[in-house]
Amino acid sequence: MSNSHAVVVGGSKGLGLLVTDSFLARGMDVTVLSRTPANQHVGNPRISHVYVDLAETTSIQMALDVLRATLTAGALNYLVLCQRYRGDDDPWTGEIQVGLTASRQLIEGLTDAFSDAGDRAIGIVSSVYARFVGSSQPVGYHVVKAGLNAMVRYYAFSLGSRGVRVNAVMPLTYMKDTSRAYYQSQAQLMDLYDRLVPLRRMGEAGDSANALDFLCSEKASFISGQCLYVDGGVSAVWPEETAKRFQHP
Repeated sequence: MSNSHAVVVGGSKGLGLLVTDSFLARGMDVTVLSRTPANQHVGNPRISHVYVDLAETTSIQMALDVLRATLTAGALNYLVLCQRYRGDDDPWTGEIQVGLTASRQLIEGLTDAFSDAGDRAIGIVSSVYARFVGSSQPVGYHVVKAGLNAMVRYYAFSLGSRGVRVNAVMPLTYMKDTSRAYYQSQAQLMDLYDRLVPLRRMGEAGDSANALDFLCSEKASFISGQCLYVDGGVSAVWPEETAKRFQHP
């Protein structure tokens, strides 16, 4: 077993799975909190799975009890929150519960599990919609992402004296393995991202995973309270310039 431990919430699929893989590649032990385990890691002695339904406060508390019972005291180095509400109930209530309430419960429930030495950090997946508005997402999603950014600043301050850093990434829409074929078959959509993004490509889940890998490492040892755009430069451009690019590609 390694001397470092990471907990990844939503770490069995998509971006969360890539984050899990990055910690494993660094020789760390990883506990994934999700409704389903990652089939790719079955049999790997360095990874464990704890069931949690983030829509249920009692389920989160049960998962925390399991974690606190199984984690060696002071063994936690990194906590990464990658969850997203996927339910069919009221989207406002669901987004608030899964995005904000669950994040608060997990962060505060695991605060005492963090190590007293070495690098310690919390990474949160936010969104460009924490700052901007997009019609593809409901109001609750926007509110939650803005709230997560506020949480980053609050916990960076309140946990700083414990040596725990807190940061977030704010991705633009990105391709995952499960969506790659769809996007690549949509020529007009890919052309849109080519014109919109200064780096002239659509983002990949790995772009955000790499940013989280950096933020949850000693290389970022003096970075805390920051919300990092992972958008290929879109947020740096005045909308008028973007409009010109569409008019004159």
